[in-house]
Amino acid sequence: MNSNADISDSAGKPGVADVLRQRAEVARFLLDAGLGLRDPIVFLTLISGISRAGMIFAINETARSHAEGLGWSVWLLLFCAAGMVVSAYLQKVRAFTLITRIEAQMRLRLSELLLRANIDFLISGRHGKVYGAMTAEVNQLAQAVIHLVEAIGAAIVLLFAIPYLFFVSWIAGVAAVAAIALGGIGFAFMDGPARVWALKASDSFAAYCDRVSDMLGGWKELRLRASRRAALEAETKDVIAAQVAHKMRSERLFAASTGGGQVAVALLMCFVVIVLPQLQGGDAIVMFQVLTIIFLVNGPTELVFNTLPVLSRAENSFYKIKAVEMELSAAQSLALTAAPELCRSFDEIALRGVEANVGEARDGVVPFHLGPIDLTFQPGETVFICGGNGSGKTTLLSLITGMRHPEAGEITLDGAGLTDSTTASYRELFSAVFAQYHLFDHAYGLTAAELGELETRIAQLGLAQRVQLLGDKFSNTSLSAGQSRRLALAVALAEQRPIIVLDEFAADQDPANRAFFYDVLMPELSASGRLVVAVTHDDHQFGKCDRLIKMDSGRIVSDERMPRRKEV
Repeated sequence: MNSNADISDSAGKPGVADVLRQRAEVARFLLDAGLGLRDPIVFLTLISGISRAGMIFAINETARSHAEGLGWSVWLLLFCAAGMVVSAYLQKVRAFTLITRIEAQMRLRLSELLLRANIDFLISGRHGKVYGAMTAEVNQLAQAVIHLVEAIGAAIVLLFAIPYLFFVSWIAGVAAVAAIALGGIGFAFMDGPARVWALKASDSFAAYCDRVSDMLGGWKELRLRASRRAALEAETKDVIAAQVAHKMRSERLFAASTGGGQVAVALLMCFVVIVLPQLQGGDAIVMFQVLTIIFLVNGPTELVFNTLPVLSRAENSFYKIKAVEMELSAAQSLALTAAPELCRSFDEIALRGVEANVGEARDGVVPFHLGPIDLTFQPGETVFICGGNGSGKTTLLSLITGMRHPEAGEITLDGAGLTDSTTASYRELFSAVFAQYHLFDHAYGLTAAELGELETRIAQLGLAQRVQLLGDKFSNTSLSAGQSRRLALAVALAEQRPIIVLDEFAADQDPANRAFFYDVLMPELSASGRLVVAVTHDDHQFGKCDRLIKMDSGRIVSDERMPRRKEV
């Protein structure tokens, strides 16, 4: 991974040395992906290029010795033609295999980084650039490999053909070098602006991904207000229009950059046909040889020029992906770098002088401050947490569960403070249904025994008529808000962890399910020795807990031990 300077250079106007270095890095990455230079595609590319070069030589030798009849050059021609056709076919098949490998490699890398990102990155807001990097940018970079491989084969042909052209006619050789140089200058002139607009198009696509996230995540709110839906639709149209405009401008410049090479090749052909006979004296054999070389290298020359814009687009994608990788790497949670040990019990969890800030101080906005907090929890307790909106209940839960690290104070497990190496194991003590929970369509990670327990809990929570387990997959997740939350609770209960955290679970339950939750489930969990920490506003149910913690403005205003509850 390179420095930030490398990435910023790719978006500005780097010098020739920077461009060559960056392009070489992208080409090296593409060739080194997967099996790297050991991949059969390297051998196939060499065979294809050598076969095409051999055809040029064999055709000219056959023309030079035609008076002597059919000789070795004819057999060489047939052999090289067969080698070119077969190797080109196998090369294309192998290139698509390599494309798939590169896509998988990059997406796995980004997925691993994203799954281990810390909470600050995940709650930081828009992540359209992450979606863009893992979809469009990865695809564009991987697709470049087939063009690069074909260009390498074409370059092999040119490395043979140009010196051979000098041997046949030094005038034609000079003209060919001049044409290639002219095409290269034209490409260099257009490439910089084209890449700038391509980057803008990529940024617009990231913004479009953010709008799609709004459509999927806010579909209920969008259907309740036509003006909101219309405003989002209008902004989405603007973003799409901007992306199309930037992309079209970029593609026009890229087309112009390859057009210079095509003009140069056309001028070279005109020179060979019109001017060269006057300078060479009209030697028919020489003219035939020169024209043969020019016509056979015309395709490889255009292919090389057409590949240059592809590499420019791939370079933009490469550095976009690297920028996202760098951001994700900087946001890695050290607690997730090692495999956690599964904890099945504990004696005491304590928060000592814990403080946390939510949000950033900017533009006169003061971040929400929680703490200092001093609390202890023990197995078998049922602890209710209450308080007004914005009092800090959810932030406190994120600290208790180890999702957020305190900015002051410490959290201890059985007297030992949490560290980066122990936090992941500490989190394994918990199962939870947060206020903003996510219901997966699979029961990911559950053992066979836990899946059996999950079926029991689904029936216990009154969901058996709506949801069945098909292996580890739920047959249906199109449920009401209350049913979805009960299904999430069934998963949490099936995990049978020593601590269960519930954030306003009963808020969207009907009276019967709310009564079951407080009068049956809570006593059952307490009797099993589990610690239950539940955020609730049901003040008429406060007598059914062991402790009632009240919060206000980020502080604990009371931690009251309740009278012993009746056994239910």
